[in-house]
Amino acid sequence: MKHIEVSYGVYSTPWTIRQALKKLSSAPILAFDTETRGLYTPAERKEAEKFLDTPGIPVDTLKIASLIASSSGLSFPSLVHVTHFIFGISETESLICIAQHPHEEVAIWNWIAEFPGLLAVHNSLFDLKLMYHRVKALPRNFDDTALMAKVLTNDADVWKSKVGLKDLMGHIYDPKWALYSNYEPEDLKDPAFLDYAAIDGAATYRLYHEITGGSHA
Repeated sequence: MKHIEVSYGVYSTPWTIRQALKKLSSAPILAFDTETRGLYTPAERKEAEKFLDTPGIPVDTLKIASLIASSSGLSFPSLVHVTHFIFGISETESLICIAQHPHEEVAIWNWIAEFPGLLAVHNSLFDLKLMYHRVKALPRNFDDTALMAKVLTNDADVWKSKVGLKDLMGHIYDPKWALYSNYEPEDLKDPAFLDYAAIDGAATYRLYHEITGGSHA
């Protein structure tokens, strides 16, 4: 089976992001995903790890060093920077906004809070926790495709009811997508990472319509 190819547009300045979001405002349905990186750099995490092996280190310093050393893009929202906002427009197209500064991130979250259409989010427990932490709001209307899939595939044997996006949709998109593992690239515009992010958006869009029986187009 030939896999679905995904195209995407990338917007990374305040003006281009505003223009891109303006175009999306009238969409009835968008799939949505984020990509994140830890607030602390890999070098800072390695430096913090050194403190963990230092004899006699004060307890307060040990706690801070442990927090920094173990931090990542999956940490508590205050320790995370949302770098990429991905909007799936169809099963073959996504739009990616790159937030290079915290004020850009908040501006995009505020737009999402006012978006009048439906957002399809896969694992909203992660993405929308970030949103509520930043702007104390949630989308007006959203569905969680992970929860929807869990209801449909629930089984006493957990391995039979995996609802990860790649578990559900990996068979129809580029195989490299399911194997990608560099979630915090140094270059926010790394082509391989953007390809990966774009498929996340398109695959969530496709999954939502497969679950609800709607058109994939």
